[in-house]
Amino acid sequence: MVRNGFYNSPKFLWHLLTLQGNQYRLQIQVKTIQLQVYWMKQWHYGKIKLEGHFLGIVDVKFSNNGELLAVSSLDSVIRIWDLKKSIKSREIACDQMENWNICWLKDYICTAGEGGRLSIFGLDQNQEEIPVFSVENSFASALAANNSNIAVGTDSGSLHIVEDPIEKRKLHSKKIHKKMVRSVKFSNDGFKAFSSSDDGDIKLTDLTKMKEIKTFQHHYSVNSIDVNPIDDKLVVSCSSDYKVRLWDTSSGQCIEQFNPFDKKDDKLWAVRFNRDGSLIGVCSQQGQLSFYSRN
Repeated sequence: MVRNGFYNSPKFLWHLLTLQGNQYRLQIQVKTIQLQVYWMKQWHYGKIKLEGHFLGIVDVKFSNNGELLAVSSLDSVIRIWDLKKSIKSREIACDQMENWNICWLKDYICTAGEGGRLSIFGLDQNQEEIPVFSVENSFASALAANNSNIAVGTDSGSLHIVEDPIEKRKLHSKKIHKKMVRSVKFSNDGFKAFSSSDDGDIKLTDLTKMKEIKTFQHHYSVNSIDVNPIDDKLVVSCSSDYKVRLWDTSSGQCIEQFNPFDKKDDKLWAVRFNRDGSLIGVCSQQGQLSFYSRN
């Protein structure tokens, strides 16, 4: 890997990263009530400040076209921001701690959290909450969606797939991991899912049979994963041993690993491909953010 960019902000603890487009935007979760959205073009930085959150931010996601940003915070509110106008377009009030994870399903916002309940909200101000399902005594620790399905990972190590969550809401569930699921991603064809866990494994699951296909043995808690958006041939992960790993999904082997930061004890919280898979971004707990291009 070749480092193409670096940003350091020791003042903030960064926990979440999203890359959008080829000259990407990224957002950072911080332990403050202010969200800063950065964009970079030819390695020049710019930023937009989005203010109005009363408590700490817990999750942030771009819409599929990159024009809207959904932000959830500890005040149990999801706020939708129009990035072109730098204005807030909607607020969605949730039950306490039920907005811990958010994702986009087409033009809907999905949210799940401490009570194990998955809900969907439309962008229309008058549209009410659509309850999808609830898992008792379970914390929804990971959430993802594609154009037709939603995946929920829980603290018990289970993976729940909801087919057509707006209409049919058909649920498939299976315990995949021994410990908490930290991250879940769909394959590009939507028929498989990658999940990572505190048990040190990345699992590839066939969703048509809810059967494990392959295990990528990491040996340390895997905090975040992402799938190459072009061909599913590569998965990138970051773990509690402070390393980023690149995996060949066909062989299940790690083909490259590196420590992205000089500080050996700086916990890695999130890792992402950009939209064409040419860049990898990784952020740390101590306020560091780096971008790498593949050799």
